[in-house]
Amino acid sequence: MKRMGAATAIGAALIAFAAPAVAKAPAPVPEGFISLFDGKTLNGWRGDMTLWSVRDGAITGGSEQLIDKNTYLILEREFPNFELRFKYRFANDFGNSGIQFRSGQVPGNFAMAGMQANVTPITKDIDRFAMLYDELGDRQEMVLLGQRAEVTRIQSGGGGTGRIVRNVIEMVNPREVILKAVKPTGEAWNEGVVIVHGNRVVQAVNGYLAIDATINDPLSPRDGLIGLQLHISKPSYVQFKDVVIKPIDSFPDITGRFISNPVPAPEPRRTYKESTRVKTPDTPLPE
Repeated sequence: MKRMGAATAIGAALIAFAAPAVAKAPAPVPEGFISLFDGKTLNGWRGDMTLWSVRDGAITGGSEQLIDKNTYLILEREFPNFELRFKYRFANDFGNSGIQFRSGQVPGNFAMAGMQANVTPITKDIDRFAMLYDELGDRQEMVLLGQRAEVTRIQSGGGGTGRIVRNVIEMVNPREVILKAVKPTGEAWNEGVVIVHGNRVVQAVNGYLAIDATINDPLSPRDGLIGLQLHISKPSYVQFKDVVIKPIDSFPDITGRFISNPVPAPEPRRTYKESTRVKTPDTPLPE
């Protein structure tokens, strides 16, 4: 049997995601949660509707053409402290998306700035899978896959510049364990959870704790918008479904809820950045 080439396989995946299909009923909404998606329309969201649609009962973002700028589907309600649950899948391995939160809309094609719980397939940059990221901000890669870490801002050089410091306390799970639980690109759905309250952010993937962040940056916002990202890319698609949210007044007890087998973090544990460039190497912070 003749095997499909890479381009043909990508094209087939895009066609499958792009083609309308019979809508499937959303999963039941858990007690205490609010559904953010009715499975049929994008009511309650705003964005570039040439790139966002509802297909096969799922929020679908993407294009068969080049996606030349990051753009977002923005929720029209604000939730400063919440637990968000969702399912996601990608049409291809180079896709990139994320859950934007405590963010603001900026000039552009529904562009956003603020914190993001990264949502991607498994790529060569495995430490960036499920990381906490600062979109358009100076903190960039805040907490990487598997880390329990504190992020702070300190004075640099005694003047008007600063440093973003990440102090990794431990690894909540070895990275390879988290990644092994991720379902392959294509038909399978992965389950995500993002919990945000006060200065703490937790993200889990398929029942495994992926990051546990404490944000002690005085410039970090405590409220703002939620959005779904469609990243700049060659032709690609991402889908979300069963998107539900629960406003919370305190951080929930997650003891035993997610799989976590902590291990020591590799050195250096305390590092800083002095650049807003993406993927700038961390520099060990002298004591």
